[in-house]
Amino acid sequence: MTQDGRQWIEGLPDEMAGQREIMLRLLDWSQHGELVRFLVVACSVGRGAGDRLSDLDMGMGVAAEDFDAAVTEVGRAIDELPGLVESYHHKLAGITTTHERIFAQYANRCQVDLVMIPVTETWGGVKDEVVLYDPDRRRTVRFEPSPVTPAQAREWAFNGWNCLADVGKYLRRGSAWEALERLHQARAEYWRLLATAAEVANPQFGITSLLDFAPDAVPADLARTVSQLDHGGLLRAARRLADELTEVGELLPAELRAALPAAMADYIRADLADLSLPH
Repeated sequence: MTQDGRQWIEGLPDEMAGQREIMLRLLDWSQHGELVRFLVVACSVGRGAGDRLSDLDMGMGVAAEDFDAAVTEVGRAIDELPGLVESYHHKLAGITTTHERIFAQYANRCQVDLVMIPVTETWGGVKDEVVLYDPDRRRTVRFEPSPVTPAQAREWAFNGWNCLADVGKYLRRGSAWEALERLHQARAEYWRLLATAAEVANPQFGITSLLDFAPDAVPADLARTVSQLDHGGLLRAARRLADELTEVGELLPAELRAALPAAMADYIRADLADLSLPH
């Protein structure tokens, strides 16, 4: 969606005054020179569902032969926004194109999560994207969701079962903290599969995508997969999550369901069923 960026920002509700000020200052800075060739915001703020606690998921295209120097310049501009607590630069895992992610925390609880790319790189459309600045009209690509592949579904499911295998392992060793951590990680993979079954956008983001687009898809009794730091509770939660992981597989389309690691699932379910803890 492309429109007058300043007008759109100024139309944000009063509770988002902090986000509004940050975006107006970034827009002013972007328009001041020739470095920035587009500036966008997306996700909950772009969708019109933001509130005073929403972070600013932003994208920026820069025209510069020296991308590292551009990163430094943009980072300095973000750090000079009022109320900076601290900022952090890094690369996103799995992204091979030239880019830089800058995350900044401000004292009013606002957060900027900005991904920079050279304008020579191709960056596809983003869901709920609002174009705030684009003098060259570069951001014309529409968002096209990528379907989950059988390989992705298998990877998420296998990782989930592997985490549950580790829950059993750590319970046998008496390491409740490690078992609890792997239980959480198994549930994260479950969320991705449930988001896929619910046909929401960006299922790789798991619970975030579910709560944004299909909150009613979350089973009412999923709280039974949560445990405190006791061995019996952890085992009961792991067994319940194994049931949920099995059931969500049945909700997937046939081509994804066929790729699931059925033998691994059967083995881990039996292993957890047989596990007995010392009294």
